[in-house]
Amino acid sequence: MEFVRVVKNSDDLAKVIDMPKGLRNRKVEVIIFPYQDREEVAEIERKSLRGALSKYKNEALQAKESDAWSRAVVEKHENS
Repeated sequence: MEFVRVVKNSDDLAKVIDMPKGLRNRKVEVIIFPYQDREEVAEIERKSLRGALSKYKNEALQAKESDAWSRAVVEKHENS
């Protein structure tokens, strides 16, 4: 995406943009991006990360996951 980034004196921009009083007589940074409607953004194809980490799964450990939290609590507080 193309954009423009410029540092200008706010007095030069006052002719084009309504400047707040706090920014008058100061240098300001201006960044200009192309405008996109929400409809344009919705048209961009979204990619899913679902299954991206499946190559790291360990089926032997999946059975232990269901009661892992309760076992950890018992181990931590067993002698309390």
